[in-house]
Amino acid sequence: MQKELKKHVECRRAFTLVELILVTAIVAIVATALVGMIYSNYKSWKLGSGRSTLLQDGRAVLEQMTRIIRQSKGFISVTSPTDQAGQITFTDVDGATQQFRLNTLTSEIEFGPPASLSALIGSVSNLVFTCYDVNANSLADPVRVRKVRGVGITATLTDPVSSLQFTLSDRVFSPEDFQNALVINEIMYNPSGSGSDAPKEWVELYNLSDSTIDVNGWKINNDTLIAHPQFGNGSTTIPANGYAVITADTTDVYTETELVNNGGFENSDISLWIMNPSSSWTRTSGGAHGGTRKLESTVSGATSVYQQITVPSGYNSYLFLFWEKTTVVGQTPITATIRDTSGNILATGYSGQMNSTWTCHTMNVTAYAGQTVRIYFNTNKTGSGSLFLDDVSVVTSYVNINAIRLGCSNSHIGSGLGNNGDTVTVTNGSSTIDSVTYVDSWGGDGDGNSLSRIDPQGLSNDQSNWTSGPQHGTPGWANF
Repeated sequence: MQKELKKHVECRRAFTLVELILVTAIVAIVATALVGMIYSNYKSWKLGSGRSTLLQDGRAVLEQMTRIIRQSKGFISVTSPTDQAGQITFTDVDGATQQFRLNTLTSEIEFGPPASLSALIGSVSNLVFTCYDVNANSLADPVRVRKVRGVGITATLTDPVSSLQFTLSDRVFSPEDFQNALVINEIMYNPSGSGSDAPKEWVELYNLSDSTIDVNGWKINNDTLIAHPQFGNGSTTIPANGYAVITADTTDVYTETELVNNGGFENSDISLWIMNPSSSWTRTSGGAHGGTRKLESTVSGATSVYQQITVPSGYNSYLFLFWEKTTVVGQTPITATIRDTSGNILATGYSGQMNSTWTCHTMNVTAYAGQTVRIYFNTNKTGSGSLFLDDVSVVTSYVNINAIRLGCSNSHIGSGLGNNGDTVTVTNGSSTIDSVTYVDSWGGDGDGNSLSRIDPQGLSNDQSNWTSGPQHGTPGWANF
């Protein structure tokens, strides 16, 4: 019995060294595999988390860029679509200059005023801006920023751990009024000649768009724009691709030539005016529009008066002006016509009722430059009362006859334009449409030449975009 028990005990011996080594190796292999699996999963999680954060931050920044650009009021400059280090500078919703750009030294997209940019996101390999016009055609030359109606944004992000790259993109299309379609195109700020500059100064606006723009109530500096009370046609609407010339109310830009003899009726000799009947009109004093004398008729029924003149050549446009007034309101029609020397009507300048206050009417006689014509007035008054004519004249000008004429509420331009430098700003009542800060070294400094914009779609305050225009400038015309 004891012998069997001893034999049984001897059979329960310990592991051998080989067995221990084998077991330890198996445990080590399993543990290493588990640790490797856990570490690999951790690395994958960390890598995925980093990528997710990078993509999430990238999308957030792109959304911020599109939102801010969509609300902006106009571009200042944009890099070309081939530039991998993109930059866009614009006027934000509050009128401040802002910029998005890629800092290639830090690989960060930055935003803010150009002089104090702040980083939005890092790990950016490239940033590209692609500009589009109103027809969604890409623009290879985004320097002409006024054509831009949309911006494509493409950003490439590089994961710093794996070097994997992710491309994010979006496109912003602006509202119709995103870009200012009206620009300050030419400035006569220091005219040649003696005397005050103010009557000779003018500013030209150009409508780049294919639609009309009504500037009624807009301002140049602090002066409200109005239809010119004497040389305008009553309109403040600038035609598509058209021009407006702003002058003082009393201006030397339009020169009243002595074509109409005694048109102000200050001279007692009115024999050059032919009247029918011969005694229907007289020269009277007091209550004149200009000076102290006027032409008056108290005759009932039809009456006419005319003068024969020769229209000179050498100017861009000619306007025939006259002022009328009556005490018989609503009962006295008047018709002003241009006729040949045989009395045949060539054109009708005005036809309507006379007014109770002095009212100016104009008509275009540019087509008759170099010709001899007659300025004719016909009226037909019923009842007693008086008819008055005054300041009948022909005005010559270098202003294109097709340009609209504008004046200012304070009777001159922008409180007077500085000869050595000044700022001209056009606003629509709520925001700046265009602004130019010039210095006399840019051109047009007292030599009879204007300061002319080279590219209407180029930058307003870039000296290289301005130069001296020709003698007398090109008011109402393309600059070059």
